[in-house]
Amino acid sequence: MPRRRNRACLPAVCLLVAGFSAPLAAAEPPAAIVYNLRAPRPESQTIEVDAAFPTDNQAEIDIMMPVWTPGYYRVEDYAGRVESLTARNPDGNPLDVAQPRPNRRRIRTAGAKTIHVAYRLSCKQRSVTTNWVDTDLCTLNGAATFFTLAGSPPRPHEIHFELPAAWKRAATSLPAAPDRLPNHFRAADYDELVDSPIVAGDPVVHEFDVAGSRHAFVDLGDLGAWNGARAARDIEQIVRATRDFWGELPFKNYLFLNVFRPGGGGLEHKNSTLLTASAARFENPGAYRGMLNFISHEYFHAFNVKRLRPVELGPFDYENPPRTDGLWISEGLTSYHAELLVARAGLATLDDYLAELSATIDQLQNSPGRLVQTLAQASLDVWNTSTSGVGLRGSKTAVSYYIKGTVAGFLLDAKIRRLTRGKNSLDDVMRLAYRRYSGARGFTAAQFRAVARDVAGLDLDPWFHKVVESTDELDYTEALDWYGLHFAVAPAPAPPATDPKAVPAE
Repeated sequence: MPRRRNRACLPAVCLLVAGFSAPLAAAEPPAAIVYNLRAPRPESQTIEVDAAFPTDNQAEIDIMMPVWTPGYYRVEDYAGRVESLTARNPDGNPLDVAQPRPNRRRIRTAGAKTIHVAYRLSCKQRSVTTNWVDTDLCTLNGAATFFTLAGSPPRPHEIHFELPAAWKRAATSLPAAPDRLPNHFRAADYDELVDSPIVAGDPVVHEFDVAGSRHAFVDLGDLGAWNGARAARDIEQIVRATRDFWGELPFKNYLFLNVFRPGGGGLEHKNSTLLTASAARFENPGAYRGMLNFISHEYFHAFNVKRLRPVELGPFDYENPPRTDGLWISEGLTSYHAELLVARAGLATLDDYLAELSATIDQLQNSPGRLVQTLAQASLDVWNTSTSGVGLRGSKTAVSYYIKGTVAGFLLDAKIRRLTRGKNSLDDVMRLAYRRYSGARGFTAAQFRAVARDVAGLDLDPWFHKVVESTDELDYTEALDWYGLHFAVAPAPAPPATDPKAVPAE
């Protein structure tokens, strides 16, 4: 989760030396980086960027693109899609540009206080971390679009997006720029810019309000027979159930950016989520419910990982990916609660929920990698899989922290309920962890276990060791007995219509 590093101007203070007083002026806030975006020929699937970078009077500056996007744990070559980068001073004179690293450019400023960098982006990728442009719409992700000043203190980043005639408006969770002009936005810092995807085209927008928090479900692309109004009504019920779970909604505005195109996947952001799939995939009831589970997963992330996170996941180093053993909490427990909340919202029956949970258990028990890789190691080794933890069905050497993490959530929830005779649950663990560690703090593995202990009233280290740190087979007996369930041979439901963070072939 990006750490907000807001820099407030200090008030003037007085220095008192031998009866002499003089005001100490407040430091000037860093100047903004300003980007002008154009798509003069959308059919070319490119975006043109002209960015103004303050130099802070340095002889040379380095500008940088990230090598990964928070929430998607794979190294990506965004800078490899940059074409024809040039730099000039305010008079239009060219400046020397070098490339010290694949994702960096070094520019000699020749004494200019501001320099302009122009480049073109190839936008032909359909994943939830890359860029797509066609004649009807575009999807832009911050890490794949914007260079920033390497090593710079936090500073505003402003975007002016000049849309072609076929695109009616842009949508993003970014605040409006100070000039309040259409399609002008301003991020407080680079973290917020990376965390706020932008879509543009001719969107269909459905709005609703929950507890004073405005939500918008934004449909773009090939809608076909898609009923966006119905989906928005159902998603409102998920939002209400999520609000009841956490006790609050920590944002004034939230966007569901729903782009219909080939491929599929989703990625969470602090005040929005980017969803992508084909509308035709949701025409039957089971697939539609899978879509609701998918959206519930991404929305739950607005709390679990964007505001409550393993300590290693922030502040972000965009050139050196972090390693944590806690992704089973961030992803697995999110999947567990997301499906529960769809049922609590009245959008799935108990039988629906149990069938989905059974399918998840079946997938885990038919994954040979569960006996080779621990749940903690699955998180630590995610950068080696190149799939951000998804698509591991049938792997002989690895286990998905989505799948085993969901099952771990089911078992831990049952254990806490049994130990407390139904008084407490895993819900209480998440809420207490949120109160203790959300925001800038983050939690360690030991701190999360301590929260679970405090809720359960018993040291759960043996449980965590067995389920998270070993490859021992899971024991379902306690959970089944508590809920009065048993395993039976039955047809498994179809897999979800869209896996979280799934990335199509590009």
